[in-house]
Amino acid sequence: MTFYPVYLTQLDRKPVILLGGNDEAERKTCELLAFGARVHVISKKITAAMEHWWHEGQIQWTPRTYRYGDLKDAGFVVAAEYSMETAKTASNEANERNLLINVMDNIPLSNSAFGSVVRQGKLTLSLSTSGLAPALAVRLKERLQHEIDAAYGEFLVLADTLRPVIMSSGLDADERKAKWYEWVDSEVIPLLRNGQRRTALEITACIWGSDLVEKAIPESVVDSA
Repeated sequence: MTFYPVYLTQLDRKPVILLGGNDEAERKTCELLAFGARVHVISKKITAAMEHWWHEGQIQWTPRTYRYGDLKDAGFVVAAEYSMETAKTASNEANERNLLINVMDNIPLSNSAFGSVVRQGKLTLSLSTSGLAPALAVRLKERLQHEIDAAYGEFLVLADTLRPVIMSSGLDADERKAKWYEWVDSEVIPLLRNGQRRTALEITACIWGSDLVEKAIPESVVDSA
C-alpha cells in the first residue's frame, strides 16, 4: 500500500465525526480543535477533558455508540475507540458516502492516515512511514521539534503580511521566485531567532524593496522591532 500526502482544509464547514471517548480520542480531538475543526464526538463515555470541551461548547457530543447513518452530514471521520463490528460498519458507511475515514491502527478499514505532525505557527510538517514503523516517525518528529523553532513561525507571519503586497507589486513571476529564494536563504530567520527583528526587516527591505516593505508593514510595527 502506498500513501499520498495531502492536507485537509475547511474542517469547520462540516463536522468531523469522531468515534470514541478514551485517551486516544481525547488526544485526537485536541489535535483537530487546534486545526479549527468542528468536532462531533459519538461515544457513551468521554474523558474529563472532552467533557470540559463539551460544556465549553467546543465540541458536540452524542452520548451513545455509533449507529449507521451517523455519518450523513460528516466531512471527515475518525474512529479512535471501537469494536471491530463498529469499525467495519463505519468504514462501509464512509465509503458509501465518499468520505475520508481513518480507523486508527487499522489501515485496511481506512482510506486515509495520520502522519506525525510538527507545527510551528503556520508551518506544518507531517511524517509518515506508510504504517511500517510508526515509532520511527515519532523519533523523527522529536528530532524536528528541536530543529524547527519559533523563528520559522515568525518568518511565516512576516511572509503572510508581505505576500499580498508582493503579489500586487508588478514583479514578474521569475523575479518573485528569485526574491523568495533569496529571502528564505538570507539571514532573516537566524536574526529572528536571536530577537533581531529590526535587522531582519532591514534585510527584508533590501531584498524586496523599501517601498514594498513599508507599504506592507505599519510604521508602528517597524518601530517596535
